[in-house]
Amino acid sequence: MSAQPDAVAVTDDRSTVTYRSLAGQAAGVLSQLRRVTTGVGDTASPEWIHGKQPVGVLLGHHAGAVAAIVAVLASGHPMLVLDVRSPTARQRQLLDTVGVRLIVTDEQHVRVARTLCPHVVLTAPDTQADPELLFADPPDPRQLAVIAFTSGSTGTPKPVANDSRLLIRDAWNSSTATGCYGHGDVIAHTLPMAFHAGLTTTVHGLLVGAQMRLYDARAHGIAGLPEVIAAHRCTMMITSPAILRAFVAEGPDPAKLASLRTVTVAGEAAYGSDIAAVRALLPAACTVRNRYGSSETGLIAEFALAPGAPVPDGVLPVGTGVGRTRLSVVREDGTPVPAGEIGRLVVHAPDVAMGYPGMPEATAAAFSHQAEESTYRTSDLGRVLPSGCVQLMGRVDHATKVRGYLVNPAEVDAALFALPDIAEAVVVAAEHPRESRTRLVAYIVASDPTETDETVIARTRAALRTMLPIHMVPEAIICLERLPRSERGKIDRAALPDVQEPDTTGPLTVWEEQISGEWSKVLDLDRMPGRDDDFFALGGDSLAAEALMSRLTDSLGISPQVAKTGLLAQAPTLSEFAARINPAAGREGRHSDRRMVELITQGAADPIFFVAGAAGLGVAFMALARRLGPDQPCYAFQNNVVEGTGLPDRSVQRTATRNLTRLRRVQPQGPYRLAGYSFGALVALEMAHRLRADGQDVQLAILDSFPPDPRRQPDNLNRHGFRRLTWHIRITTEPRGRAGPCSWSPKGRKAANGSAGMTTFPAVTRSCGSIVNTTICCASRGWTGSPTFSPASSTFRDGPVPGGTTRRDPSTGNTRQTPRSRPGCGQPRLLSTSRHPPPHQARSRGGCTSLAVPRPTRPQTNVSIGDGSRPTRRICLNTNRTKI
Repeated sequence: MSAQPDAVAVTDDRSTVTYRSLAGQAAGVLSQLRRVTTGVGDTASPEWIHGKQPVGVLLGHHAGAVAAIVAVLASGHPMLVLDVRSPTARQRQLLDTVGVRLIVTDEQHVRVARTLCPHVVLTAPDTQADPELLFADPPDPRQLAVIAFTSGSTGTPKPVANDSRLLIRDAWNSSTATGCYGHGDVIAHTLPMAFHAGLTTTVHGLLVGAQMRLYDARAHGIAGLPEVIAAHRCTMMITSPAILRAFVAEGPDPAKLASLRTVTVAGEAAYGSDIAAVRALLPAACTVRNRYGSSETGLIAEFALAPGAPVPDGVLPVGTGVGRTRLSVVREDGTPVPAGEIGRLVVHAPDVAMGYPGMPEATAAAFSHQAEESTYRTSDLGRVLPSGCVQLMGRVDHATKVRGYLVNPAEVDAALFALPDIAEAVVVAAEHPRESRTRLVAYIVASDPTETDETVIARTRAALRTMLPIHMVPEAIICLERLPRSERGKIDRAALPDVQEPDTTGPLTVWEEQISGEWSKVLDLDRMPGRDDDFFALGGDSLAAEALMSRLTDSLGISPQVAKTGLLAQAPTLSEFAARINPAAGREGRHSDRRMVELITQGAADPIFFVAGAAGLGVAFMALARRLGPDQPCYAFQNNVVEGTGLPDRSVQRTATRNLTRLRRVQPQGPYRLAGYSFGALVALEMAHRLRADGQDVQLAILDSFPPDPRRQPDNLNRHGFRRLTWHIRITTEPRGRAGPCSWSPKGRKAANGSAGMTTFPAVTRSCGSIVNTTICCASRGWTGSPTFSPASSTFRDGPVPGGTTRRDPSTGNTRQTPRSRPGCGQPRLLSTSRHPPPHQARSRGGCTSLAVPRPTRPQTNVSIGDGSRPTRRICLNTNRTKI
């Protein structure tokens, strides 16, 4: 800070922060932290925490997180950085292990933080203090500074304790000792700070005076990274092999990467093919570095490929030790192995981690601390090549790197055994048969042998996604009658069957083979889909559907007028889709109405009509339609301009007119059921008003939308969503086991100008991580719920929400989740607002009845809905399937 106070330290999507400003922000956080910690005390700390109370950090990938990290490090409190995308259960497990009672967070994550810890420190960019506060009471460099977690062989995450000495030495090795980067460099920082490599990249960049451009690849996707690199003239990119492959697959413009002089790859095994592919995009003078490190040691070794150097085939070596770090390969008794033979890798360095806190036996087995040189016995196997470089040869304890994260399959085993559906399980790491990567494969034995494999596998995968980070969820799950065991009763891993690809009925025609190839590429499959494979069952969604249509147009010359996503809803299997998309099919193969997508056309129930967002695709509702069941007809309207079907409408009213024309072709008379998402909710509301004006009965569900009048919109709605609702909000939390509120808004209350009252349910969905959406339901001047009503899910999602604990009611067979793990389920927090949609939308039409898709906790529940002036109608809901 003193050397370059006005130099840029950190930039993100919202701000550019100099070193002076960053120090001021960090000092502001430190000031608050000291005030709060004064009253917290250290009584909850584990025995291995000596000194100050540990502090958690729960923040996104932005400059405020960097300031918070600096503040906690300066405070002398041991720091644990949490991943905001991890399930709450996982976060709580880590916090309990460390004994954290205080979390530094921001407004966006404060709700979660308060469920995890009793004490919270809120950060804000405008909170500044004297930067000298950071240096007033410097911590002892020998004390615990950072707690990281790595997979443990017992199935429990294992804490790793690092002091400041290791952080500083690691920064020197990573930057100056290797000549990788330093003052004046601009780092494209894509790694999450909860990932230990992401945290150390942050600390190292600050220590050497570099500028960091933070880019959240998990939130924005990798496609936007080249623009960021070009705009900020980034000189260095730090990434994992998995991210690197995705980056190359996007086909970035090499001109946008011209400023790069170093690309560093770390986190898992990299292959020569990875380097060859990215080299074609990089400047000729750019160096590519393959690095090897661990939470216990920091950076260990580096293999640098200078410009023009030949790229080795297969797995890249990790090179030689950096700085004063060296590697040896030994047998289990500690004696060296001859060059070329495989053995355990041992790291020798001036500083290594303090150990595994609370695990003295594991610490003694892995660490040896001496005055001049300490050692760490890794769990990695390796060998020394003739060149002197070290090559990794696997893991001693079966652990492996998946997507850049160290994963021990035993931890996934523990999660599987926690599920009631699983009697036995084992997870192994296996090389993908056709791709240069490692994947997890789970072998399970079901508790109920009468259930089908497909049902058990689907339920198991959904449950694991609520319990584990996404990289720990097995890619393949195989049901067995029993696990193979050796004569000693131990699981015989060598006898486990290989992953068998599903049988595809019938040979493919030449045309079907071409379509199958495009499906495989878009869905990232490791096989060619068969004739009876379903696009959506293979993991397809609206984004994949859009990408497929683009590929069909570019690669196979399909006319854009034919390649429409709605075809997938009508013809979801490969054979059906190939026949419909085939140019030889003529006009019969074309989608008759590209503005209304026919999701499900069978069934005797009243249809549900969805209205997509401004640029949304109707096929995006396919998963929801299937969730409602095969007997529930569903249709979806999409914008007139989507997929090049026409000119945009100039008003909501015009779009509503178009949609109603098509709606009446399908269903001439009511009752009607409408559901609108985002901007489509405004269109659906207008459609509902018109139908009511014509004397029709209408039910309306509004999903993730907002009042169109800017004066009544929440501040920063798109960024903060539910938490920033600034209307007059009344919060009512019903305890578990009690009936829902008898009156959701005052019965008979007449709203101003005859407009509708509003009721808001928080809802959670998961798409590329956890995304919190707001479900806003409009009701006409008052709802009443019967005393037996117990509101449940206000969203449609095939599977539980991350962080929940699933329980089965033995009396009814229904599945429920614990509160807070699934907002809107069981007994949710209910928020009612006293403001209303603007008169130009609601006017005095009396509004329309709305139902927020409750799922009762009993086999059958009556829900009464009335407007305070007309007789109440009763709707019967079936617990066997969520229905509107």
